[in-house]
Amino acid sequence: MKIVLTLILIFTLNIVFGQTANTYPIDIELKTCLDSCVNYTTKGMTDCFIQSTEKWESELNLNYQKLQKLLTNVQKEKLINAQKQWLVYRDKELEFSNQLYLGMQGTMWIPVAVESKLELTKQRSLEFSNYISNLTIDNSQK
Repeated sequence: MKIVLTLILIFTLNIVFGQTANTYPIDIELKTCLDSCVNYTTKGMTDCFIQSTEKWESELNLNYQKLQKLLTNVQKEKLINAQKQWLVYRDKELEFSNQLYLGMQGTMWIPVAVESKLELTKQRSLEFSNYISNLTIDNSQK
């Protein structure tokens, strides 16, 4: 039964990550990590997600700093406030998803719970990246 559940999890992860894995280097590294036969365990998958999350957190922080440099003082203040609120949201969302997944039967839900933080962090980093791109395009047209 554990093998079937593990295969379902791997299949689901491939569907989810298959759409963006070729776009971002962090996602390519994650896919390589998950595809490694050494990481076909709950711990292996969990470690892959944790490593990827740490890389997306670094990317998020870099994008946050780059974005701040492109903003006016008023915009910076709005960004800082929005980021504080996003951190509250992220923590509450993780609290919920951990409660949900870690309360479910089977160890396969552990990597799914850890993946929640990865996805939230990645999404926020990409939002910042989009802001940066839009501002850079706008500034180059002036």
